[in-house]
Amino acid sequence: MQFKLPRINIPFFTRYINGDTFYNIKEHGNWNSYYGTNLEIAQKHPILTPAILFVAKLFSQADICIRDKETGEKIYNHWILDLLKKPNYYQTQNDFLEAHNFTQIAEGKAVVWLRRTTGMATPTSMYLLDPNLIEYPEEFRTSLAKSSKNNNIKNARIIYDRDGENESIPFRDLLFFYDLPNGLNTENMFETHSRLDGLRQTLVNTLDSLEAKNVILKTNGKELITADAKAGSFPLTDNEKKDVEDTLQNNYGSGKNRKRGIVTKSNLKWQSLHIALRDLGLDESIKVDGNLIYTALHIPKDIISLEAKKTTYNNFKESMVSYIQNEMQPTLDSFLATMNILLDDNRYELYGTYEKMPIMQFILIERYDGIQKKATALSMLRNAGIPDDLALEMAGFDKNIQLEDLQQQQQQQQQGEEDE
Repeated sequence: MQFKLPRINIPFFTRYINGDTFYNIKEHGNWNSYYGTNLEIAQKHPILTPAILFVAKLFSQADICIRDKETGEKIYNHWILDLLKKPNYYQTQNDFLEAHNFTQIAEGKAVVWLRRTTGMATPTSMYLLDPNLIEYPEEFRTSLAKSSKNNNIKNARIIYDRDGENESIPFRDLLFFYDLPNGLNTENMFETHSRLDGLRQTLVNTLDSLEAKNVILKTNGKELITADAKAGSFPLTDNEKKDVEDTLQNNYGSGKNRKRGIVTKSNLKWQSLHIALRDLGLDESIKVDGNLIYTALHIPKDIISLEAKKTTYNNFKESMVSYIQNEMQPTLDSFLATMNILLDDNRYELYGTYEKMPIMQFILIERYDGIQKKATALSMLRNAGIPDDLALEMAGFDKNIQLEDLQQQQQQQQQGEEDE
């Protein structure tokens, strides 16, 4: 007879730099060996995945163009914009931006390969790389160069996906986008941590709580029946036991010949092994972990929450507008600042905004209302005899605006309407 030892999960002890420690019962190796990379767990976590997906989809809704820095003129016809609209055979602009932001949050950075056709200076396609498949050269180190143009780094090469594509790519064809600040690791300034690194135990707790809940749901309803001898009780005879069993036995349907009860000569004691889920606090634990995840992603509770608390539409609207302005717009600006490297003329820059989104129309309404009030104030100041340049400045306008030209245009328009 062979004996097989049961699998024992050895607790994995972790100590942070600040001295805090914890035991992870499941993780007896390291994070990647059990749960996969940050990018992998970000795609299969019940709370984290939809949260990052919400942020990434919102990021992909940006309206991007090229703008003249001096005049503010917007240009929509340019090879960079064409490349963004169709970055590669497999993705559209929305697909690319969504995957880009998803990876940037999960891994702390996103790496884009500008692939060029031999003999062409401009890239013909863009591919988002998995940072976990990038291998730097042996003894690679980002030295503190005197110039911002470090040719030694640009000419160095990485190996991407050695066991698959096995591409050798020069740094000059790579663009690095960061979620957490880079440059903190001076040995390799292209490397950075992810905000998920600080959420690892929270993510593990959420999965463990859901797993524990699943185990309880599958085992709940079990019963324990034991002998309970009492004084003065007499057991059934064999004939009486058989008569009772025949009476309780089904003789029809799918339950034919199945017994619906237990007949025994002994007194029995019945005990329910049911566990009330609310007593374990698993749902509350999941809510707390979920709120920590949303906090790490800077998502306000009025937008997404596990607490099922009602929020007003005005609170949702204000939270969404604030989130787009204070989170999405800076992220978009950072993305475009890196993409600006592709522009040859410093007169122009990539510009993006979310003003065309329906939720942002409330901001435009408020802006128009503010302009109307300023115009009313300007008119009252001028009627009071205050000089135009001073009236413009007091009303919040540029004092160099030529009001005479504007007034003549208005008069001509009114004259034309009267003639009609």
